[in-house]
Amino acid sequence: MTQLRFGIRQMFPKGESLALMQDMGKLNSSLQSAAQMNHWLQLKKATEQTWYEAWYWHKNIALIAEDRVFLVQMLDFIQSLYQVGVKDQSDLIGAQLELIRLDERQIDAKRNYEKFHYELNALANETLPAIAWEEDLPEIVNTQRFLIDKEQLLISLSTHPKVKMLDEKLNLSSVKIDLVKQDFEPAWGVEVSYGLRDGDNMDGSDRANFLSAGVSVQVPLFTQGKQNHQLQGAKQRQTAAVLERDEMLRNSYFEYQNLYQQYLNTAEQRRLYEQDILPTLSKQKASAMQSYESDEGDFRLVSELYRKEQGARIMYQRLRVNELKLVSSMIYWLAEGTTHLNGVNAE
Repeated sequence: MTQLRFGIRQMFPKGESLALMQDMGKLNSSLQSAAQMNHWLQLKKATEQTWYEAWYWHKNIALIAEDRVFLVQMLDFIQSLYQVGVKDQSDLIGAQLELIRLDERQIDAKRNYEKFHYELNALANETLPAIAWEEDLPEIVNTQRFLIDKEQLLISLSTHPKVKMLDEKLNLSSVKIDLVKQDFEPAWGVEVSYGLRDGDNMDGSDRANFLSAGVSVQVPLFTQGKQNHQLQGAKQRQTAAVLERDEMLRNSYFEYQNLYQQYLNTAEQRRLYEQDILPTLSKQKASAMQSYESDEGDFRLVSELYRKEQGARIMYQRLRVNELKLVSSMIYWLAEGTTHLNGVNAE
């Protein structure tokens, strides 16, 4: 009788299933690479924009320090005149009130600066040392590259990692459809076994060992309904992937256009402050100060013009920061920025 039997059985993948599984592996790898690149671009944009905000509040603190020098000098001047009876107490109280308002601004500026400095620490995943802030913001150069016609912009956006991720998902859905179709193909297999036998036959001769081999085939005969359902589901997922990709490309196109228009408006407003508003307010304040010091003006006018100039200087810095933040967002969609502040020249 048989004492020991051993063998092997091997089933072969249906149709082109093995090659399709390899294709899926490559596509998953490409999908992961696109996701990592998109994460890097998002991190770069977040870091740049947080840096700009931290710079803005640092600049605010510096402007407050300049204002404090002016107000302290103004207070000393009024106090000296008040002591000799030239100015009344209302002017003195008004100057003291402006200093109190300045202290409030300083508290707010420090709080916001610490907030964005902490965010930079979080983005860097470490506690950053004291930052040696530059006196001025980087200069935006080559702005014409942001003016792109629709066709070229769509081509550029189609290579963005965020869109490439959806491209790879779409390719994966196509491979999955082909993989489902393989279930309609027969499955082949082979089996080989060898048996060791001991003992004797009835005539006294040794019992021979035996070898068996065979080929098996599995044919899907009654599973067409299930397979059609799986194929339909795979095709629906592919259709959804196509719609998601097209919607992403369309939304990114309109978002970029919106960013570019905002950038143009912000740049125009910044130039207005730079060329007209700030110089005019500076002259008005200087004229009001001169009139007040010669005892011909009103301190309330000086105080009003001081606050207007103060607000205008802050607004000017806000517009400059907003410009750079918009540029950073456009660079994100153009997938630029292999180095920090790519396309921005720091003097």
